[in-house]
Amino acid sequence: MVIAPSVRGSVGVTVGKFNPPHLGHLHLIRSAAARVDHLYVLVADRPGETIAAGQRAAWLGIDSPGNVTILVTPDNIPAANEPWAERALDLLPQPPDVAFTSELWGPGWAEAMGAAHAGVDLERDTFPISATELRQDLRSHFDWLAPAARVDLVHRVVVAGAESTGKTTLAEALARHFHTTWVPEYGRTYWHGRAHLVDKAWHFDEFRHIASTHHQMADGLARHASNGLLMLDTDALVTNVWHHRYRGELDPGVAELARLHRPDLYLIAAPDFEWVKDGTRESRDQREEMHRLTLELVAGSGAAYEVVGGTHDDRMARAVAAIEAAVTYPVFT
Repeated sequence: MVIAPSVRGSVGVTVGKFNPPHLGHLHLIRSAAARVDHLYVLVADRPGETIAAGQRAAWLGIDSPGNVTILVTPDNIPAANEPWAERALDLLPQPPDVAFTSELWGPGWAEAMGAAHAGVDLERDTFPISATELRQDLRSHFDWLAPAARVDLVHRVVVAGAESTGKTTLAEALARHFHTTWVPEYGRTYWHGRAHLVDKAWHFDEFRHIASTHHQMADGLARHASNGLLMLDTDALVTNVWHHRYRGELDPGVAELARLHRPDLYLIAAPDFEWVKDGTRESRDQREEMHRLTLELVAGSGAAYEVVGGTHDDRMARAVAAIEAAVTYPVFT
C-alpha cells in the first residue's frame, strides 16, 4: 500500500526492537518520516538484552530526520495486535494517522489503532538483512549496522610508536587489508599549519586540541567502518608522548582523553630501522626515549598490545594476527 504525503498535522508511527539498528531500520524510518509531518518510533524494551533499549533509541535518534521522535516502551512488544495497539495509543501523545511497518502483522496493528497502514520494503529487497543475523554474527554483517551504532560497536586499533617508525604506512596498509576506514594523524596536519611561526614553542592546550580533534575524526570515520574495525594512526596516548617531548612532562588532560578513548588493541611500531627525515620530523635523538615512554604508557593503560617490527611484510603479518586474535564479537541477545 502506498501512502501519499499526508495533510498538514499528520502523524505516523512505527515500532520495533531495533536490536541492533541497521540500514533497513533507517530505511523504514526515513521513508515513513518523508510521508508524514511527524513520526513516532517506538523502541521495545526487554530485560536482559545486551544492548539497552535506551542506547538503541539514541543511535536511531542520531541517524533519523528532524521530524522523528523516539520513544522507549516499558517492555517488549505484546504478541497480539490488540494489546500492542492499546500500548501504542497509551504512549503516543495523539492517535496516529498512518502506521508504517515492514511486517506482515502491520495491517492488523494499524487497524486496531484506527490508522492506515503503509508497508515499507516488505520483501526486504532493498536491505536484505535482519537484526537476528547481526546479533548472531556482528562482524560479518557489520556493514549493515546503522552508522551511529558503528561508532560505539567498532573495534579500534591504534598504531602507536615514536617518530619515523612506520605508523602511518602500517595504519593505512591495515585499513586496505581489512577494507575499512583509517584515521590519519591529525597532529601532522596541525604541525603544518603552525610551521611558519617565529615562536615555535608548543603550549599545553594545543596538545589537548590535537588529541580531542583526532578522536572526533575517529568517530566520524567510524560511521563508515567495515568488518567491525577502525584503524587509527596514533591517539591521545601518543599525543601525550609528544607533550612530554616538547614540555618535559605528561599532561593529565590528555591522559584522561586517552583513558576515555582506550582502544581494543595497540600495535606499537618498533624503531628498528633508520630514522628518515620527511620535512616534518625533528626528534631523531628522542626516538628511543619516546618509544620507551610509549611502551610504558600502553602497558599501563590496560589495553591489549603487540610490538611489531622488522620488514613491512613482517609487521603486517604480526599485526593482522594480533587483530584477528583480539577482535571478537560474541553472540548477544
